[in-house]
This record gives sequence, C-alpha cells and structure tokens, in this order.
Amino acid sequence: MEIWAYARVSTDEQADDKGALIKQMRRLRTAGATKIYYDVESRTSDKRKGLLQLIDDINTVAIHKVSQLLFIRIDRLTSSSMMFYQLMDALKKKGIQPTALDEPFDMSSIGGELTIDVRLAAAKYEVKMLGMRVKKERDTRKAHKKPHWNAPLGFVVDGEKYKRDHRPCICLIANQQEMTVAELMRFVFDTFLTVGTVSQTAKQLHQMFGIQTNAVSKTKDTKVNVLTQEDEIVLENIHKSRGGSLNLRYPHTGLKWSVSGLRSILVNPVYAGGTPYNTIVRPKGHRKPFDEWEVTWKTHEDEAIITREEHECIKAKIRENRNNRWATEQKYTNVFAGLVKCAHCGSAYSRQCKKLVKRQGFIRHHYQCSFYRTKACHNGRMISSDKLEEQTINYLVKEAERLASLVEQEVTIAKEPGEIKTLRASLNTLEALPSNPAIEKAKEDMRMQIADAIATTSDTSKQYLIAKERIVQAFSNPRYWLSLEPQDKQNLLKGCVKRIVVDGNQVTKVELLHLH
Repeated sequence: MEIWAYARVSTDEQADDKGALIKQMRRLRTAGATKIYYDVESRTSDKRKGLLQLIDDINTVAIHKVSQLLFIRIDRLTSSSMMFYQLMDALKKKGIQPTALDEPFDMSSIGGELTIDVRLAAAKYEVKMLGMRVKKERDTRKAHKKPHWNAPLGFVVDGEKYKRDHRPCICLIANQQEMTVAELMRFVFDTFLTVGTVSQTAKQLHQMFGIQTNAVSKTKDTKVNVLTQEDEIVLENIHKSRGGSLNLRYPHTGLKWSVSGLRSILVNPVYAGGTPYNTIVRPKGHRKPFDEWEVTWKTHEDEAIITREEHECIKAKIRENRNNRWATEQKYTNVFAGLVKCAHCGSAYSRQCKKLVKRQGFIRHHYQCSFYRTKACHNGRMISSDKLEEQTINYLVKEAERLASLVEQEVTIAKEPGEIKTLRASLNTLEALPSNPAIEKAKEDMRMQIADAIATTSDTSKQYLIAKERIVQAFSNPRYWLSLEPQDKQNLLKGCVKRIVVDGNQVTKVELLHLH
C-alpha cells in the first residue's frame, strides 16, 4: 500500500529559507512517503493547488490502495475547521490513517477530537494576532514616516529611509551611456513627460533598450504540486507556482514593462519624496485609484528622483488621457468586458474608439488587442461591437438546445454536504464537555463555519438555477436577446461564456463555462 504526504511552508518561510520546504519533504520521505503533495502558501488560504489536488485524489483513489497520509503538524494542513474535517472525512471513507509526525492525535476518541478543535481554534487565533501585529507595525511606520519594507525600482531601504539605488544597471551601446538604477528611472519619467502616454512610453523604452516585446500565448499553469517516489527532493524539482515566494525583482526579471505596470510606477509618490499608505482595498486585495491613496510627503525629499510638481503633472496627464478616452464612454456598458481574448497572444481585447451610427441610432465601439499598442502583438485589426455581438450570439443560439437540456434535468434537493455533517458532530461533542474559555472559543468558531457553509451552499444553488433559466430564454430566441438592456446582456454572457477568442475581426472560438 502507498503512503501519501502533504508539506506546506508559508511564503515568508520560503523567502527566509529556500530549503524550508525541502527539509520538510525529506522528513516525510524518510518516514515512508511515496507521494508528496506540497504548497508554498499561507495556512489561511484554502485555495492551494497541492492541497486541493490531494483531496481530489483521495476522493478518487481505490479503497485500501493508500494506507496513510503523513504531515508534520495539523497547522501545516489548514487553520480552517471546515477544510480540516472535509479532508478527514475523505480519508475516513477510503480507510486512510492521518498521521502527524510532530504532534500525534487520535480521531477515534472524544478527547482526541477536542484536542484537534482546540488546536485549530488556537491556530486561527494566532493568525488573527499575527495580522494585528502586522497592522500595528504598519501604523507605527506611518506615524514615524518610515518607509515600507520593500522599495520600488530606483530605491533601496537603508537606515529606515528610502535612498536612491546607485548600482550600475544598463549601458546603451549607441552612445555608450551608462545608467544606474536611479538614473534609469529618471529616464523613464523623462520619456513619459516627452511622449505623454503610458503605452507610448512603454514602446519607446523597449525600442531604446532593444528589448524583444513579442507576446507569447498565455498557457494555463496545469502542473501539479506533487513529487513521486522517483523524483529527487531538490529545489529544481519544486514547482514554483508562486512567483512572490521567490522574491524575484530586477535584475532577475529584466526591464520589460507592461502598460499597467508602468502606470503604477509613474504615479508612485515615492519617486517624488512621499510615502503612500492605505493603497489596498482590504480584504479584496486590489489597489485603490491613486487619487485615494494616503500620502505622507517629505519623508525622503533629498533622495527624490522627480519633483513634486513633476509628480502632479504626470498624474494630471494620466487623468487627462483617461478622461479624453472615457469621459463619455463610461455610460456605455461594455457587454463583453473581460471576455474577449486575442487568438495570437491571449491578452484581452479592449475598446479603443467609438462612433455614432446615425442611421441606425447606436454607438459602435471598436475592440483591439491590448498588446498591439506596445507592439508586443502583431494582431492589430479591430472588430466592431456589432460584428462581435452578432458572431457571438449566432454561436450561442446554435448552442441553445444543449443549454436547454441542462434546465430539463430533474432538480433534486441537495443533501447536506459531508463536511457540514462532520462539523455538526464535532460541535455536539464539544457541547457535551464542561465549559471553559478554550472550548467556548472552539464552539463559536464551529458554529460560524457551519453557518457560512450552509449560506454559501444555498445561495450558490439558487443563483445557479436562475442563471440557467435566463440563459436558455435569451439564446433560444434572438429577439429576446436584442430586447435586453446592456447590463443584462453582460450578466448573461458572464453566466455562460468563459472567453471569446478573436483573430482580427473574426470570432474564431467561444468557450462556454461548465454549467453541468
């Protein structure tokens, strides 16, 4: 019988010690593991490639093929009670014994389950306390006008202050001009102030430095985080799915700039002697518009690469470019937002211009490959919004019968998922024990996990049925589609279309979401 194992380190651990994951995996191999799943992720994240693959493989493996699942400690698996008991439930069905090398536990007794629940509650508490400490540290740095831990390209953090990076960076062959990292960034800003747009700045920089900017097709990362008994446990064999864990910055990544990445650099107040705070929308994690950032000025004015006036001028130009293009555009809903992709490089098609068609009384937009603007892709031919809509809907009308068959399937009331049942059983065990603060904390956490799981399951099922009915009605009758408002069209397309592949002005492929 096989012995499987799971190893995990956090991104911080791997950044501090490149061998942290290797050491853990070698311990598991020595303990008898024939197949090791692994991740470089925070324990608060349950969307881990290796862990999810492990659960899938356990659910599909034959009974009595695997005898044990090894891991170092419970907190290496997860800090979520729901995810933990989902995994334990899957192991129990297949007769697989879970074994922690550093903290043995017993799932067969009430005391064993209590110990696990308390450990999970303690792990969750520790994560919250760590988050609080990080927030306090961030607030302290802000109050004392200290820099962030990482410096943008052109600076280094030295003695709790941003300082210019004077290390040699690049030499232009044409005039034998040498530039330090700080001088390079000054050149970037001068280029933007000359040409006036972000896309043209990226194009000019790539031409100046002789950087090949041809885009390559985007391929989905399908490699699984697993090592078998034949694989040697060395860093070269570890699938580096998390770029952040390797802490790769210039010079390792080269000097290629995308339009969005260059825009982020140009509006960064660090270059003008200020330090930005509260730039992220939490907990969503995406960046706020630069006008909503909190900036503390004069934190390193003597080391600034551009002046405050130049910084404001750059932001004004970017606002103006955005407004010139979109001032009257935003009221027109982009029905195909995020769906249209280039057949050559895989990047998104974006709206480049519009025109009023007076005879027919509608606004015609034109879509083009986003990478064409920086000459990273040669697919420059545009497709009009009406042609894009016509070709896409014709395809979906042909698929209406297949979509309709989904609705015709008998709808049955879903049984309560196994992980919820396991959580309820564990909660009942805790309820029978004498009360103390640790047990009360574990019970409260368990109740929250159950409530979240039930709410998510019910809402998903309800929205799923509504979406199916509307999709069938829309695409089995073209006239119904034409009568819809743009926002409704957008919602329907997102409900059934994964991507629309375009080559020039022709739709070559429409990929549907898996609705069944």
